[in-house]
Amino acid sequence: MGAERLFEKACNLGIRGTIRMGAVKWKKLETDFVFPTAPGRRAVADRILRKGYKRIVVFENHFGYKNIMMQRPQHLLRNMGDDETLVLYNSYYDVDYEGRGRITQIGRSAYVLDMYYYREYLLKAVKGIKNRYLMVYSTDTVPQRRIEGYLALGFKVIYEYVDDINPDLIAPNKIDEILKRHSALLKDKRVLAVTTADKLYQNVQAHGGKAKAVQISNGAECAKFVPGSTTGDKQYLDWLDPGKIHVGYYGALASWVDYELLGRLAQEQDIQVILIGVEHDGSLRESALLSRDNVRYFGKKDYESLAGYVHYFDVCIIPFAVNEITRATSPVKLFEYMAMEKPIVTTALPECMKYDLVNIAKDKEEFVCMVRKCWAQRDDAERKESLRQCAWDNDWEAKAKELKIYLSQWEKDEG
Repeated sequence: MGAERLFEKACNLGIRGTIRMGAVKWKKLETDFVFPTAPGRRAVADRILRKGYKRIVVFENHFGYKNIMMQRPQHLLRNMGDDETLVLYNSYYDVDYEGRGRITQIGRSAYVLDMYYYREYLLKAVKGIKNRYLMVYSTDTVPQRRIEGYLALGFKVIYEYVDDINPDLIAPNKIDEILKRHSALLKDKRVLAVTTADKLYQNVQAHGGKAKAVQISNGAECAKFVPGSTTGDKQYLDWLDPGKIHVGYYGALASWVDYELLGRLAQEQDIQVILIGVEHDGSLRESALLSRDNVRYFGKKDYESLAGYVHYFDVCIIPFAVNEITRATSPVKLFEYMAMEKPIVTTALPECMKYDLVNIAKDKEEFVCMVRKCWAQRDDAERKESLRQCAWDNDWEAKAKELKIYLSQWEKDEG
């Protein structure tokens, strides 16, 4: 971030906000300085550890819990906590804490905590737990030296290899470090590489390292995506024309979205295109798509309210360009759309093509035709039930259980 932009951000945040931003940046440096754990925090840790867990998973990351869109790490880890498994999810962000103790329970035996303040004590206190795991994310920037510190303490590593390691996903000044870390992890027999797509699994196999590889696709929190959910957003509801076909997408608005495809869809005057999500880069603005009367971007919406917007989609779409990033993508929204019992049209994405219920379009004209076909079949009760069942088969609780089965087998094999 340039000095001018940094100064502008500091002015917007004010003194307190700037101090908080500085604290997060300091913690992300992952220096060798160890902050001593205060007595009150040690007591909290002791109360948690007293339950006698068989397994602990510590998720070290730099992006936090509520600070980003609700995606795989939040869902998977929240659902992993149980009587045998303790989950500790690191966050350096104030938004993730309800009290001053820098720890908040997020699920059964699952906690978000600021490891900067707890790490010094916790890593000694958990030595009594037989099976200890560090989880790291492939596109995050936790340094290799932090991982090596855990390995030296007898931890194994769950390496969430979830996306192509690509300059469009990772800051250019960090990608060499991430690639070096990626290679080191795949060489290590103490690592379980959990991939989300065929392409990523094949990459691990081709690497020829000693890391174990498994594949667990993304999923949905089905209980949050109930077909009957609605929104009271007047601006949104007023824009929807009841006489037109409502075609919706939510997620990142980024370079991997096929804006030309969306432009072709918008040429159909009886179609309204709804876009919801985060502007990841400037690609949406540069596309000139928003100049069309039948296209509207409604910004980022809170995860808890998303289902209420999707309720009004007649057809759900994933309009991604097919490239190195998207060939390795298991879209979370695919299963969320299914849970809402909505017909789905996607481009030829390998991880979407696995599901017969998904309509795959190979070009722009076929995409438009499939949208119309889905609109005509939107009330098919049998299809809705099949979509709902497929979503629940891929609920995050099922994904967490699947990962714990792999961990149990690993533990058994290692004695």
